[in-house]
Amino acid sequence: MSSLPIRFGTDGVRARVGDWPITPEGAHRIGLGVGAQAVDAQGVGAVVFIGRDPRASGQQLADALARGLSEAGAQALHLGVVPTAAVSCAVHAREAAGGVMVTASHNPAHDNGIKVLAAGGGKLSKAAAADLEARFESPPTLRAGGAVGGVDAPLAPWEKWLPQVDLSGLTLMVDAAHGAGHACAARALEARGARVVKRGCSPDGHNINDGVGALHPPSADLVGESGAQLAICLDGDADRVLFVDPTHGVLDGDDLLWMMAARIDGPVVGTVMSNGGLGAALEDRLLRSKVGDANVAALMRTAGARLGAETSGHVLFDDGMPTGDGLYAALRLLKATGTEGVAQLPLPSAGWTRWPVEKTNIRFRGPRVPLSALTTQADAEAAGNRTVVRYSGTEPKLRILVEGMFEPAAHVAAIAAQFHALLAARPQSPEAGVSA
Repeated sequence: MSSLPIRFGTDGVRARVGDWPITPEGAHRIGLGVGAQAVDAQGVGAVVFIGRDPRASGQQLADALARGLSEAGAQALHLGVVPTAAVSCAVHAREAAGGVMVTASHNPAHDNGIKVLAAGGGKLSKAAAADLEARFESPPTLRAGGAVGGVDAPLAPWEKWLPQVDLSGLTLMVDAAHGAGHACAARALEARGARVVKRGCSPDGHNINDGVGALHPPSADLVGESGAQLAICLDGDADRVLFVDPTHGVLDGDDLLWMMAARIDGPVVGTVMSNGGLGAALEDRLLRSKVGDANVAALMRTAGARLGAETSGHVLFDDGMPTGDGLYAALRLLKATGTEGVAQLPLPSAGWTRWPVEKTNIRFRGPRVPLSALTTQADAEAAGNRTVVRYSGTEPKLRILVEGMFEPAAHVAAIAAQFHALLAARPQSPEAGVSA
């Protein structure tokens, strides 16, 4: 086995296929660790579900994971190509020890990743993730009694959780990013009475997120020309959602927070990336967490909030699936904004004004520089803007956002230029691996 460590980020690990640990050897080691943790919690034969998105690399990684799980004494059950939330729902329904999803979410096909889910179907706690990392470093404990198998009706628990809403008479576009929701999302909408126009629903293993889906939604004109009254756009593992209205264009997680907030009481949770205009409209009802749906969920619990969302389209409900799901969020919105269980379009998205936003991402190599050295960020804030300058938790990137009415583009350029200068002046060291 490789001697390189495996470090978990927000959900697990993510990298280019072939780069450690997104290799069969790395997946096998992760399977051994997850399996040992599951067996310690529930005994030999503890069930761990495995799902994947349609990337060409997914089956090989899933098979290596299953081999490691079984060698550690767990029962590895393949679900096949399913949304991430379907793994969560299966774990919850079966009271399994945990789950693993092979996906790089919204990344291109040349990347892949491994997300690990806890018992109950939710995200791993920090303590559980740290325990796994320690297991990856230790010689594996091999146990008899493990097995590898499949599951009949792998989507059944997920389908049971989807809200029932009458979509009769509506024409909806589904853009599944050639990802995990390519078949099940359209099928669920049709079962509720909608006529469905498909986009991004023909995966070939190499086209996931390629010009389609939540990161590359269709234009309003394209949606209108298709005859659809609304587009529902998912990402590669179907855990985020954006909408495209033929008249108003893209509606993101901020728009969903606004529409749902009018229909529930109490605080709602966004992130530091939520638009300042939304904050102004919701006033003290909007609470901001750090980026990441795990951080959103944590603040929801602390504040007693019923709803949380990232601008990117990760949406969480306090009474929803164990992890976020794009189609679930879409159906909840359609039901909430409809009348007596019958959906109505267009969505009532008006009522708040989005502040102008400029942003950029800078990929870099080598060690990070301290962000406290960026005096240009303070300059942007002194001018009256809101800024978010942070390192990505999944990739070697600096993310820069400036939002406001005071030359945000010029301030983004200044922050980026100073960051490049700081990179050029830093001491060099070998590039470290990146976890996700």
